[in-house]
Amino acid sequence: MTPEPHELLPPREHGEGAPGHGTPDEELFRDALHRTAGPLSLQPDLVPDAVREGHRRRARSRAYAVAGTFVAVTALTLGLSVLGPWLLSGPNQEPASPAGPSLSLPAPTPTPSPRRTEPLPDMPSPTATPVPTESAAVPPVPPGPPAPSLSGPPGLGPQEAQRLADFRQQAAGVLDALLPASVGTVLPAGDDPEAYQGRHAGVVHPVRLALRPDPGSPEPACRDLPEKGLTCESVTLDDGTPAQAYRQSVEGRTGTEVSLQYRYGRSTVALSVAPAPTGAGGTPVTAEDLVRVVQSPRFRELIAYADENPVAWSGAAS
Repeated sequence: MTPEPHELLPPREHGEGAPGHGTPDEELFRDALHRTAGPLSLQPDLVPDAVREGHRRRARSRAYAVAGTFVAVTALTLGLSVLGPWLLSGPNQEPASPAGPSLSLPAPTPTPSPRRTEPLPDMPSPTATPVPTESAAVPPVPPGPPAPSLSGPPGLGPQEAQRLADFRQQAAGVLDALLPASVGTVLPAGDDPEAYQGRHAGVVHPVRLALRPDPGSPEPACRDLPEKGLTCESVTLDDGTPAQAYRQSVEGRTGTEVSLQYRYGRSTVALSVAPAPTGAGGTPVTAEDLVRVVQSPRFRELIAYADENPVAWSGAAS
């Protein structure tokens, strides 16, 4: 506890200040000093607090320095452990192998692993001398005919079968581009050269394109057959070719099969689209749709090629 200022003053002696003791000036000075410094309190001593704060700051500085050094050493150690093998190995090389055995111990004799002596299948031997592909002694073997993509009929050679397969692919592309979107994507179906199919939203519509030799007989009369659910309509194409449009109901199916038939060159052309066997989709085309297809320049070019280059299949041209 800090003493008050008036407690530090020297105590009065007995009888001092009384009449006859001390001078009046001394008494006046002492009274004035008590009145001035008595109510005031001394300032606390700041030296011990400053010393303690200095010790605390010095301890914190040392702790921070030690912690920073520990973090730096740890980061350097981790960086070297991760990047060391990569830096030592160089680009596009495997990481450096671990150090070998100590020199004080004899190094073990490596046992050679068995190696494959025969060459792998379809791979040339590393010591074999390359054989030239063309030489006077060994003439090159000419390539054989391409294999057909679809199986051909009996008696049809591989080249004719391949040509038929190519024609069917081309015909499917033409029909796919010209038929209405309700028919769907047109592709060849099976080995029948006349069979195609249009697939739309899971519904399959049978499509047929047939080129058969013209019998040379007069065109049959266009007439309806109510007992068979068949109707016939005579139409004329834009080049003056007469044609017949047929509509016939299919037993067990919803919808009507629509077909168009006419003669071109030495062939009779027939194009038809039938309703799906499941009964879904109804009638996907009309007779007017088929007329627009056969009048297209792309379809006429396809028919002209097939008429000039027929492929025999059971007496029919396709």
